[in-house]
Amino acid sequence: MTRRLDPEAIDLAQLVTQLREAVQLPIEGNLEGRTELRDAATRLLDCSQLEAEQIIDTMVGRGFLRREQLDDGLIIWRLNAT
Repeated sequence: MTRRLDPEAIDLAQLVTQLREAVQLPIEGNLEGRTELRDAATRLLDCSQLEAEQIIDTMVGRGFLRREQLDDGLIIWRLNAT
């Protein structure tokens, strides 16, 4: 039997703090950076990649994660404790 993740029970601000410690900043690249965040969330939350992807989507939608394109074209991900 697989344990189901309860997305409502996750403190997204706390997850931002944990992600800051789990990944090397800055998080660069559109797809590469998102993948790095998803994989870190998978490890931190002990969940599936699909569940972690849904959490990352939620974090983007609620402003905890933001994708930003710099003047030189580089895409980075910002972690915000909103």
